[in-house]
Amino acid sequence: MSSLFLSRLSRLCLRKPPTLGVKYLCGARFLSETSICRIVRADHCQYSSRDESVGKLVIHNVNASDSEDDEVLEKMVPMELMTGSGTIGASHGWVATFKESIVCLQDDLNPRASNSDPKRISLPRPQTLPHCQTQLVTNVAMSSSSPEDDDCIVAVKFVGPQLSLCRPAEKSKKWVNIRIEDPGFFNSRVMYSKRDKMFSMLDCVGTHIGYWDLEKHRSRNLGSFSYYYEEFVQSQLQQLSQCYRTEHLVEAPTGETFIVKWYSDLLWGSEGNFGNPRWQRFMVFKIRYDQICTAVSTKDIGDLCIFLSTKGEPFSVKASLYGLNPNYIYYVGHFNFGKVNIRDNVWRHLVGARFLSETPLCHIYGAEHCGENWVDGDIGRLMITDFSGPSCWTRVLEKTVPMYMMAETGTMGASHGWVLTSKYGPYLSDDLNPGVSESDFSGIVLPDFETLPHCQTELVTNVAMSSSSPDDEDCILAVKFVGPQLSLCRPAEKNKKWVNIRIEDPAFFNSRVMYTKRDKKFAMPAYGGTHVGYWDLGENLEKPKLCRRGLYTPQLLQSEWEELDLCCTVEELVESRSTQEMFMIKRFRKRNNNKGGRMEEHQIWVFKQGLNRCNPLQWCYTTDIGDLCIFLSKSEPFCLKASSHQKCQNSIYFIDKSERGIFTLGGKCKTSNFSNFTAPYFIPPQSYLNANRSNPSNSP
Repeated sequence: MSSLFLSRLSRLCLRKPPTLGVKYLCGARFLSETSICRIVRADHCQYSSRDESVGKLVIHNVNASDSEDDEVLEKMVPMELMTGSGTIGASHGWVATFKESIVCLQDDLNPRASNSDPKRISLPRPQTLPHCQTQLVTNVAMSSSSPEDDDCIVAVKFVGPQLSLCRPAEKSKKWVNIRIEDPGFFNSRVMYSKRDKMFSMLDCVGTHIGYWDLEKHRSRNLGSFSYYYEEFVQSQLQQLSQCYRTEHLVEAPTGETFIVKWYSDLLWGSEGNFGNPRWQRFMVFKIRYDQICTAVSTKDIGDLCIFLSTKGEPFSVKASLYGLNPNYIYYVGHFNFGKVNIRDNVWRHLVGARFLSETPLCHIYGAEHCGENWVDGDIGRLMITDFSGPSCWTRVLEKTVPMYMMAETGTMGASHGWVLTSKYGPYLSDDLNPGVSESDFSGIVLPDFETLPHCQTELVTNVAMSSSSPDDEDCILAVKFVGPQLSLCRPAEKNKKWVNIRIEDPAFFNSRVMYTKRDKKFAMPAYGGTHVGYWDLGENLEKPKLCRRGLYTPQLLQSEWEELDLCCTVEELVESRSTQEMFMIKRFRKRNNNKGGRMEEHQIWVFKQGLNRCNPLQWCYTTDIGDLCIFLSKSEPFCLKASSHQKCQNSIYFIDKSERGIFTLGGKCKTSNFSNFTAPYFIPPQSYLNANRSNPSNSP
């Protein structure tokens, strides 16, 4: 839901906003001042009396200092508003939803609105004009700061020819539906012009403005005008010609009107997958209303700043009144956000946002070398691929990390965002966690590994932790080495020591370890998945608990079996902590000789207990894990509720050093791309980390 800016109440206002042009939310209940803010997310916490999933609203003030984090409010909001299709637009702080063809205006996302009694105004079902549609919406606009004002008009611009207007405060509400004949406005965004007292739209190329209202003018003659651009070099022109462009009309409190052209390109993964819009440039034009209307390029809008978002109605305020940067554009896209100095078109990250206070669901993409430091070593800016929305996007953070961590042998494993390295001896650090600031990183020096007889401590299969933080007093770190040795340690203890376990069964020599909260033990599947072993620092230290339940595999044709028999297999255990279910994953990887012999994910099987009534502990093959998704990487695997994180349900997300993709269990199909992932670790989101602290007082 980060694609939305809200401009909120500055003082008590019962009717129309003052002539300054600042956006106000009318209503006598809202007495406290609220600054301009960005909706970040909602942290799910309970279900309401209406049996809807709700969460605590999280906002970020755009004028926050570098040290300020996102603000988690006590205000509860419906979690469905945080999904990609949860809202169709916003204006003056009110959001519009569109369910079952009914438009509803809501103030749920207003930080100062009533928590127990949010305002919701339902509008009648809009009539679909011939050869139009009323399912897809470009945006929503309002003529007043509150839909409860008698003269307020709400406008909904649908994709295509239809524009619908309605007075929400009228007792007998009805839509006035307008069919726009000019196809240049079919994808345009509507805004309300206080200067002209009409709704206006810019056409697709930005050369005409159309005007509509409910009074004597249904449509006004278009005003065409000429553009005067700044000069560009050839390379800039070539880059801009390949960009995706949107045009936005913005009115300033000074009475001036600006056109902002927003250019974005696509940030692609390798082989053309995982492309997401990325800001490239803004162009600002000031409209001069002379005998001939002209739009003149400008790099100076004075003491003004402009706010653009993909869903909210654009607005402009005087920067000095709000402690903001003058001559800046603050923007929120579907996948990124920031602020841009209009004078030099330099992008700056909006400080205090997600990456400083919350660990997003992400994976480590790499590091961009930027020099030397950290005691004369090579360092680079951390690159992550953010999976916290319906799609993923990769970006370079300001946080720097040691470049040696990006080498193939730079890390030994990871769990809950902590990585284990051994360059200067065993060391547990949160350097690669994007939610931890560079100045506030933590590290724990561990004792040297002790190699048991006929074992080795150089090659590691993986690392697991019993808690999301090694600072918890009862957290246990497990390191599974290739071969017989499993080593356990309490990182928070003052006198740290390794407890080394020699596993006699060779079926576990290459197994991956995980921690199960259900059984409060470390667990590993044996080769082939024929049995599972459990270890802890108590009764199962010397003698592990073994469960031999076998696998109930799917029926295969001879040709299918022969193909799978040519694959390399690995088994992993993963626990759904929200549903208390345990899954066994069997991965089949096959060599592609047409691509240089690289190993590729070929098939993934999932087994679940409880499906066989006669033997409920048997592992049975399934293609349905419900509203869950599983994340497999070099890190300890984890499982999330898909709908809570806008991910594909009944799917497995995976990454290794050369391939990243998603496997859909129901369709038994894979979508992936190939690249060099130097630290292929998935990092769970902050909500998962908070819920898995071993100290209950630290849990939400």
